[in-house]
Formats: sequence, C-alpha cells, structure tokens
Amino acid sequence: MTLDLPHSPGHDGSFLLSINESEPLHFPSRISALAYASKLAWQREQQGLDYAINVEGGDGKWRLFRGVRRLRA
Repeated sequence: MTLDLPHSPGHDGSFLLSINESEPLHFPSRISALAYASKLAWQREQQGLDYAINVEGGDGKWRLFRGVRRLRA
C-alpha cells in the first residue's frame, strides 16, 4: 500500500491523501491526513503487510515518512 500526502492543500482548501494512486481522501488539516495514514500503516504492520507513506516537503521533494511509532506513543 502506498499513501501519498502532498504538501499543499487541494483546490477546496482540504489536505489530500491518495492511497495507491486512487481518488484522494480529503482532510481538514495536514496533521489529520498524516494521522489517518499512520493509522492505516499501523493496521498493515499488524497484518504483516508492507506500506509506504510518502510526504511532500515544502521544497517539493517527496520523502518516505518513518514516524508511525512516534505518533502512536
């Protein structure tokens, strides 16, 4: 599973989270989108399945997010 979180909000002002390049989900904040992505990643991890959370930085570069354990603590 691949989750992509762009830096900038969408045209409607919501923050987008795309799962496996599907139609994006809309969230009121970037943090809430990241929290949802982390929840999905945790569920995948519990099932022994792979995932990747890609987060776009303000500089336009995409990075692999590795903070799932920190958010759960």
